[in-house]
Amino acid sequence: MYQNILVPTDGSEYAARGVEHGLDLAEEHGARLHVLFVVDETVYGSTPALSSYEAYLDEIADEAEELVDDTVEDATERGIDSTTSVLRGVPHEVILEYADQQEIDLIVMGKRGVTGIRAPHMGSVTDRVLREAEVPVVPV
Repeated sequence: MYQNILVPTDGSEYAARGVEHGLDLAEEHGARLHVLFVVDETVYGSTPALSSYEAYLDEIADEAEELVDDTVEDATERGIDSTTSVLRGVPHEVILEYADQQEIDLIVMGKRGVTGIRAPHMGSVTDRVLREAEVPVVPV
């Protein structure tokens, strides 16, 4: 039923739940797993004023690469074909654009992210993706 499953992650506990559920679904359906980390430029900025700031963004991207690579290792151990991307931008916009470009069939993501907001509802990124995605979205 699914050929391409996207699991956006930010390293949070909720995102890890989404990744695990995405791995399960990819294994069950024989789908390719796309693991995406978006360096949030709304938090870190898009135009660095100093070269040290750009180095800071690069450091975040390097940590993100390690995170997504760990997920690929888990996928490989389970016989799941996978790919990773670390991109910069506004998270929900990048997730939706990636889903469209990569012909994603399903997005599986955490209900909340790294900001740690403990409201009784979903996080803002998940909410925006749910409202704007053209494919099914499973918040976990």
